[in-house]
Order: sequence, then C-alpha cells, then structure tokens
Amino acid sequence: MNRNQENMKAPVEDIALSEILRPLWVRRWKLVFFTLLITLLIAFYVSLLKPSFIATATLQIGNNKPSNTLSINNAFNETNASKEQVKTQYELLRSRKFAERVITRLNLSTHEEFNSNKYNDKISLLSSMGKNENPPSLNTVVSAFKERLTISPIGDTELVKITFRSYSPELSKQVANQIGETYLHYQDEIYNSSKETTSQWLVDQLEELGQKLEASELALQDYRESEGIVDIQGIVGLVASELTELTSSSLKAEKYRDDLKVTYEYIQNNKENIRGLMELTEVSSHATYVQLRRSQEIVERKVFELAKRYGPKHPKKIAVEAELESIEARIQQQTNDIITSIEKQYLSAVQKAQANKQRLATAKIDFLRLSRLKNKFFQLQREVDTNKELYGNYLVRLKEADAMGNYKTNFYVRFIDKATLPKSPIAPNKSLYIAISFILSFLAISIVVIMRELLVDTLNSRRKLDNFQEAPILAVLPKFKLDLNSKSHSEVNNNHFTEAVRTLRTALLFNGEKKPPKVIAVTSSVPSEGKSTVALHLARSFSEMEKVLLIEADLRHPTVAKNLNLDVHRPGLSNLLAKTHQINECIIRDKNVKLDILTSGISPANPLAFLSMKRFGMLIKVFGNFYDRIIIETPPVNAVSDAVIISKIVDSVIYVVHSSKTKREQITQGLRMLKQVNAPIEGVVINQSENIDTDKYQNKYYNDMANIIKLPMRKQM
Repeated sequence: MNRNQENMKAPVEDIALSEILRPLWVRRWKLVFFTLLITLLIAFYVSLLKPSFIATATLQIGNNKPSNTLSINNAFNETNASKEQVKTQYELLRSRKFAERVITRLNLSTHEEFNSNKYNDKISLLSSMGKNENPPSLNTVVSAFKERLTISPIGDTELVKITFRSYSPELSKQVANQIGETYLHYQDEIYNSSKETTSQWLVDQLEELGQKLEASELALQDYRESEGIVDIQGIVGLVASELTELTSSSLKAEKYRDDLKVTYEYIQNNKENIRGLMELTEVSSHATYVQLRRSQEIVERKVFELAKRYGPKHPKKIAVEAELESIEARIQQQTNDIITSIEKQYLSAVQKAQANKQRLATAKIDFLRLSRLKNKFFQLQREVDTNKELYGNYLVRLKEADAMGNYKTNFYVRFIDKATLPKSPIAPNKSLYIAISFILSFLAISIVVIMRELLVDTLNSRRKLDNFQEAPILAVLPKFKLDLNSKSHSEVNNNHFTEAVRTLRTALLFNGEKKPPKVIAVTSSVPSEGKSTVALHLARSFSEMEKVLLIEADLRHPTVAKNLNLDVHRPGLSNLLAKTHQINECIIRDKNVKLDILTSGISPANPLAFLSMKRFGMLIKVFGNFYDRIIIETPPVNAVSDAVIISKIVDSVIYVVHSSKTKREQITQGLRMLKQVNAPIEGVVINQSENIDTDKYQNKYYNDMANIIKLPMRKQM
C-alpha cells in the first residue's frame, strides 16, 4: 500500500528523445522497406493517371459605367450596382443553369471527356471502368462540368478568372472562352427581357396603388364624419388635462378622509368617556377649550385658598364653587361641540371622496373612448400617407424608366484576355506526389512504430524500468542473433550480450545485503521468454570461475538438450528421480566451457509429482557438496506450479522477462505467486532488449575485438 502511494506521488518523467528514436533505429530496415514500398505504389498509381490541362480566360465585370457614358442614376443621386450585385454575377457563372447553356452550345454531352475516367490506356481494365455505351445524362455531365470549372474573382479589381480543367488542352481552351461569350449573350437577353416588362409592371403597380390610395382616403373621411371628429388631438388633450386634475383632487380627498377616519373611529370607541375625548389633539388644541381650561385652573386655585380661610357654607366659598361648576359645564359642552364638528367633517370628506372617484371613473371612460378614436383615426391617416408615398415613388420610377431610354444595366462586362492553348499539363505533378508520399509514409510508419513502443505495457524502455517497483532490475540483456554456422544453437558471438551476462553474475556475487546464492532458480512468466538461454549462459559465465552444474527442471517442454545438439531421449533429472539411472549416466560435460549439465530426461506423466519428491531436495543437497554453484532452469510461473515448488529449495530466484512481449500484468502475477510462498526473489532480468541502451561505451568497447584477450579456461576437477 505504501509503495503504491509512493508511485502515485512520484512525478511523471519526460520521455527521453533516445527512447523515441531508438525503436526507429532498431527497425530501420523495415521502416525503409515499407516506406519505399508505399512510395513505389503511389508512383505506379500516379503513372496511370491522365495528364490534366487548364485554360484561363479573364472577364471584367464593373459596377461603374465608363466615364463617357451618361448615367441616369447619377442624375437622380442613386448608387450604381452594389458589391452584392457583382458577387451575384460570380455565382451566376457558377450556377447549374449557366453550365447547361454552355454544355448545350458545345454539345459536350457526346464528348469523350465526360464518358471516361481519370486513368490512361496503360491498363485497359482501369481505363474501361466507368465507360458507358450510351452517352451520359445531362445531370451527370453538368455535375462533372461544375467540378472542373473554377470562377476566381481577383481581389480589389473588377476582373474575374474563368478556369476550366480538362484532359484535353483544346477542350479546356474552348470551354473557358465559351463561358465568357455565353455570359455576354446572357446579359443581353436579361436586358432585352427586363426592358419590355419594366414599364408595363410600373404602370400596373401605379394603377393598383392609385386605387388603394383612393380607398384609404375615402375610409378616412367616412370615419371622420361618422364619429363627428373635428380636432381629435385637441379634444384628447383637454380630456387628458381634466383627468390629471381629477386624479390629483381625488388623491387629496382620499388622504383627508383617511386622516379624519382615525379620529372618527377613536371618537366612536370613546363616546361615553368624556375624559378620553378631551385628550384628542383636535379638542385639547382648540382655542376656546384652552381658554376655558385656564379659567378652570384659576377658579380651582381660588377654591383651594378659600377652603383654608372659610368653612364649607361660607358665601364666598359657595359662590366660587358655583363658578367652577359653571366652567366645567362649559368645558364639557365645548368638547361635545368639537366632537360633533369632527364627525361632520369626516362624513363630508367621505362624500367628497366618493364624488371625486365617480367623476374620475367617468373621465377615464371618456379618455379611453377618445384614445380608441384617435388610434383608429391615425391608423387610417397613416395608411393614406403610406399609399401617397408609394404612389409618388412609383410615379418617379416610371418617369425615370422613360427618361433612361437605351440605358442598360448598372454594370458592364467585357473580355480582357481569352484563353490560350495550354502547353504543359498542370497535374499530376509526379515528382511532388512521390516526394510527399515518401515523407508522409515515412512519418506515418514512424508514428506507428513509436506509439506501439510507447503504449505497449511491457518493460521495453528505461522509463518503464525506472517506474517498475515490484522487484529489483538485475540486468538488461540485449537482443542477439544466433550463429547459424555454429554446430550448437546456443552459441552466442555477441560480446555485448556476453558482458551483460557477466554483469548479472557480478550482481549476484557482490550483493552486499546477503551472502551470494549457491542454488539459483531461473524462471519466467510465460514460455518463450529466453529463460533457458539466460540459465545456460549464466551457468557458462559462472563456470569461468568455479565449478557449476546446470539442471534443466522444465520436465514439460525441455529445450537445453536440443539447443546443445544432444539426444533428447538421453537420461536426465527425471531418470535420477525415478532411480532408473546413476548420476554419472545423466550428467554431461559441456566441452566448450567445462560445464556440467543435467538435462530433463524422459518427460514423465506428472512432472509436478516428481519435483515434489523429497529425493529432489536431497539431490540438490548432494550436488551442493560437489559444485560451487547450481543453476536450475524451471517452467514458467504463470503456466504451471513447478517453479513455485522449486523456489522453496533454492537460495535465489531470477525472474526472466522478455522486453517486448511480456505484459506487465503477467510479470506482476508471477511475482505475486512467488511472494505468496516467500520465495527468495533476487530480481528481474530483462531479456531480448532492443530499445534500452544500458551502456553505449560498453557496446562500443566490447565490439572492438582488438581489446579482448582470450585467456585459457580453468580446468575443472
């Protein structure tokens, strides 16, 4: 889990340029072969095409009359033909109708040009394809004609180029010139036909517009008389002013009513509470009420002073108390009068607000009615004005048409350059096609090769090796070719491969973390990854220094005996395990490097049962007493379980991976199976590498045979 997190956090490394270019260098001859093959096919195809010729004629289509021509448009301050009108002429030249005219004039429907294909007569089968015994239809000829025609206006000028492409130089010239002539005739036809119809059309339009104008004026007058309209605008203005005034007075009346309503409701709720009514602002602030209250206060002070001097029946005291009662009665009466006045004001305000509201509603109805009359009146008035304006404009146009006489269109057309007979074909450009096909095919094949190498999920590059975390990388063995002249299929004359195997041997011997392994198992994920070759050459490399035994434990598909040109039926490991032969009968000496080899022997019916015997482990221990190093070649891990069984009795397991074929998922699955039984995995060996340059100097150095001195081999006892 931690390792996966570290891999996720690791930055994505850039792909080195050498990693991109090396696959191209490795497959350079295939790349060159397929590039040349595609180029030759394109060249052959181009040689079958008919040569194409183009002829170009130049027309001038101007939107201004020449200076010596009087323009009636200028006399009436009108513009000449617009840019849009000139562009319309260009589209007319490209139109289907125009193409039919040219085809009919030149009788192109029966021409061989439109009843043949693009291939010449070198291959009769190709040249006859598409030909019909009967002439092609007009639609077919028109479609082919438009494909070969090009109308190209020249920017910032009045010139337009008419270009026609054909397999016949004479036809291309003839068609280009005929298009210009047909266009000139077409302009004359347009003028003659339009000249005859323009005046009559204007007269018809004027007559129709006169009738519309008369009808609209009559409708306006009838409406004015029926509604009694004299000055509709003034009446609507007066009603609008009255409506504004009524709206303002109505709002004021309603506001005054709402203000009195609060006081009125308070009076109704406190009708029996005279003290509460006296607290009203309208009562307490009234001048008469204020004066009476002051008199009351003065008399009350007199009563208080007399009460101190005289008794309750004293005449002065009685007179003052009578005066006080009179003032209080007057205050109460004044309060009732003010309350009554407020109630009358409120009722009057309510009536006034209702009256204003009714008048406002009536004014609104009148205003809406007058507005409808006004809108209808102005609608009829606009119709009359519009008809008058249209009638006047058409009348002016009719007079202009009569005054123009023989004046033609707003633009003029003339030939500037007629098409000439083309001297050389324009297509196909064979040299250009071949060069482009060579470049494109080279690039396409290169991209396919590079993408295949980058996208395949194998360990075929240094970048992928650096990101591989499942096991250490012990060595990278380059791809090599077997020496076909050698008697043994296992002979390798590649010094770089030999030195890579020695590097693997050094990695096994000088691993500082643990003791060098004595019993080494060599396995792989799937068959045909080169584990047998790696095991054999690793054993030969060790035999240069010590006594080594190579055991072929792949009892299912043995290959060591065949590669060494030995009898495939000779006794071997299976015979030792079955106790049918002695050790000296099964072991053979490799005379080239003094290496002892124990082949698989006869293939048993159940190889897994043989390898699971205790005798197999005892044999390995016995061999360990006589040999310094034992290398065991095992079956693939993902194919059978033999390698898992053998991994329990060895000191180290070397996992061989084919650089270009073995998928990373297969590698991970095989290593996971070994780790489940706690196999001592030493690391991974990348075999048959084409793209990984482990050491450029080493490759150069060890290819120089002058630097290598062959020493005599150590004799084994």
